[in-house]
Amino acid sequence: MNIDIPDLAAAAPVLPATDAPRRDGVEAALALKVLLAHLANFRQVSFPLTLDFRSFSADETRAAVNAAALAVEADEGGWADGARRRRAAETLARLGAAPADLEPLGRPEEPAQSLGEMVREAQRLDRAAHAYAVSLLVLGRRSVLAQSYLAYLAARLGLTANVVGSLNRRFRG
Repeated sequence: MNIDIPDLAAAAPVLPATDAPRRDGVEAALALKVLLAHLANFRQVSFPLTLDFRSFSADETRAAVNAAALAVEADEGGWADGARRRRAAETLARLGAAPADLEPLGRPEEPAQSLGEMVREAQRLDRAAHAYAVSLLVLGRRSVLAQSYLAYLAARLGLTANVVGSLNRRFRG
């Protein structure tokens, strides 16, 4: 049995030459550039976080102020440096902290909370990244002691390298 199959190539219509391959190539190149730009920026914006004390609960505010107090205590000059405590309070006030919330930073006696207690509280409130970000802002300069404290704090808070990198870029500059 012989089946007669027509030649499909001969039956296909002849299409005029177009720029379709060129256009597809341009679209692919643009899509690749957009994707690469997104991926390059991903680490920078991968962990959105806003520090606005007006949106914090009383417990969250207390945890953030305690994180700031412990950062001041850990840095050069320690808690005895009243000027650093005032600068820390000013920084937190710019973020919306009320004067009453900042009262612990004005006391000459050292912070009442230990680092371990602050870490547990920040984790309980799901504000570990906020505690780290507040510490970054309060420490400000990049001394070896501050960097060591922040590395230790990040480890204690259980923050991933991506989160720490994102917060460092955003809040330290």
